Amino acid sequence: MASQFRRLAAVLLSTSALALTAPALGQESASEEAPIYLEADQVEDIAGGTGYIARGNVRVRQEPRTLLADEIEYHPAENRVVARGHVIILGQGPFPQYADEVELDSQLASGVALGFASMLENNGRVAAGAAIRRENGSLHLEDAYYTACELCEDGEGEPTWRLRAREVVQDADDQMIYYRDARLEIGGIPVLYAPVFAHADPSSERRSGFLFPKVGVSSRLGFVYQQPYYWTLSPSQDVTIAPRLMTNVNPLLYGEYRKRFWSGAMELEGSYTDEFEIDSDGERYGNRESRWHLFGGGEWAINPDWRWGFGVQRTSDDLHLRRYDFSESDKDRGAPLNSLSRQLVSQLYVDGRTRNSTGSIVAASWQSLRTNADDDIIPTLAPVAEYTHVFNAPAGWGRVNADASAAILRRQTGVDYDRVSASLDWRTRWVTSPGIVVEPFALVRADHYGFDNLPVADPLTDPVSDSVSRTLGLAGTEISWPFYRGGEQVDWIIEPVASFVAASDDSEAGRVVNEDSLAIDVDESLLFQPVRAPGFDIWEAGQRVSYGIRTSAMWGEDGLARLFVGQSERLDGDAVFNAASGLTAALSDYVVAGEIDIAGFSAEVYTRIDPDTMDTNRLDVSLDYRSSRFSGGVRYLDISDDSGTRNGAQRELRGDFEFGLTDHWSAIGEVRRDLDRETTRSQELGLRYSDDCSEFDIVYQREDLGIAELGPSESIQFRITLFTLGSFGPD
Repeated sequence: MASQFRRLAAVLLSTSALALTAPALGQESASEEAPIYLEADQVEDIAGGTGYIARGNVRVRQEPRTLLADEIEYHPAENRVVARGHVIILGQGPFPQYADEVELDSQLASGVALGFASMLENNGRVAAGAAIRRENGSLHLEDAYYTACELCEDGEGEPTWRLRAREVVQDADDQMIYYRDARLEIGGIPVLYAPVFAHADPSSERRSGFLFPKVGVSSRLGFVYQQPYYWTLSPSQDVTIAPRLMTNVNPLLYGEYRKRFWSGAMELEGSYTDEFEIDSDGERYGNRESRWHLFGGGEWAINPDWRWGFGVQRTSDDLHLRRYDFSESDKDRGAPLNSLSRQLVSQLYVDGRTRNSTGSIVAASWQSLRTNADDDIIPTLAPVAEYTHVFNAPAGWGRVNADASAAILRRQTGVDYDRVSASLDWRTRWVTSPGIVVEPFALVRADHYGFDNLPVADPLTDPVSDSVSRTLGLAGTEISWPFYRGGEQVDWIIEPVASFVAASDDSEAGRVVNEDSLAIDVDESLLFQPVRAPGFDIWEAGQRVSYGIRTSAMWGEDGLARLFVGQSERLDGDAVFNAASGLTAALSDYVVAGEIDIAGFSAEVYTRIDPDTMDTNRLDVSLDYRSSRFSGGVRYLDISDDSGTRNGAQRELRGDFEFGLTDHWSAIGEVRRDLDRETTRSQELGLRYSDDCSEFDIVYQREDLGIAELGPSESIQFRITLFTLGSFGPD
């Protein structure tokens, strides 16, 4: 009897091969090697001695697999096993498998499960009226469906979505899954139908095939349909080709290419069309010509510490990306330089980092996307190189940074610029017995410049060249004294901080062309920096003091409030930064920064206040609130300095919200308002449905970027995301 039940358990446990991703049968010999345990309320012979029946809470266990059923019937002469009633198979994979009844044939190579169901990866669920395992390991499902939605325990109601098919075949030989009479149901209603289609088995390697289409409609492009096709070229490279059809303009071809190497990876994406220029209504004007864009990059390891790579961002014309709804911001591919607003950057670089040093060499060129910009005056880095080595000083004396830097800038029109710099920078930190923190610092730097094509007052005179050398230095200290007071409800930290800097004069300041320190906006961290210029060309000479106070309050698990007020005073020397910096006058603007986070509400504020008039020169305020029903935020930006931006003062208001109407439906919106020009630059308003397995958005959008050649545009977009299957709609 024991040997027969051992055989019975081995047969039953092999029924787990009915799972979609289970291996082929043939585990009998392995089953014989481990103990088999059978538990049941009762075991009895079948009439005539042809077999045995185990009934009531039947459990057959052989590590790591377990089979549960209401009843098991075993016919030794036929090598046939039937498990009935609430059949559950555990331990074959990460998820249990369920069936109303399971039966295996005498060869143990094929079997049938009725009322089959199982969990899959990524919260997927599969069920079928019948699951048939073929001798070659293929799986055949009849009246099957797949969903990622929770199912009602009582069987009432329909899932949000499910993919149903009259027949599903998992072919073990070619590792494909084939469907017949497939339909996508939303809330039990069929919305898409395909007589046949196929996709690669999830357990197989990558396969070529069609991806989900993307659709949309806008006043500029009309109705848009884009059908991607994924093409596997090799185990290490693939291509996605996605032609886009639009009713208002000519078709566009979009593509992506990816390749992995033993030491790195490369990725490219781009688009191409042959078309006229188009406005917001899809009307053509100008000349018909090739229009394209190319984004991408690659990176490879030279050794564990050093790497080299490239990045490319180029387009045929300034408005191609916006006309065809491509983002002007490329994805982060690890390159050291990021493009600025309305600019693209292409670069080639080598950089690295060791325990005590960092270094980089970057060559780069920019393309402006502003329609009134002159690309000839934008410099090309050819290249810029930096190297830093950190030396540890004797114990208690901090560290010394040795830096070397070089830059070569070339223009088609304008000044050519060469610079070489070397510096030593020392800083340490001492904490005295009363808790006063003293951080002394010192720096010495040598620069050499070469300039060509310098402009002269007489336009009839040829440009001139110049060469400048200078040696600079500074010393100073920063002192802070934090006070901590713990309380029953609130803990407080109050920290006065002050710094003093004495810097050498710069007798050659009038001869150095400023290329790398054009913009600066003093804030809390910059206020106390020994060198406040972001680059090398501007030197802040003379003596200055900076002072401020930081106050923090903490309560509960995550309650936080923080406030900083500070100012800088120039004791001697001339102003070197522009008026928008807040550092032009001897007394700098007051710098005020604060934040608070309490009970779902958070706020941040940064402002600069003129010390004489108490006018606000800059104000940046953001408010956010998050709760189970509502989430939203507002940001107000006010730059009041006349020279703060190229176009003068700038005031902007941004906001977004999501308000839950029901458990699944919510209203969503977003707006960006230019308060100076009284123009709404962009706005969105829509509805969102979201549950455990899907998300659906329908959104009205209007965009007016103030670009005359482009004009405002309107669109209604929808996006359907079926978790584990993918998304329909625009990116």
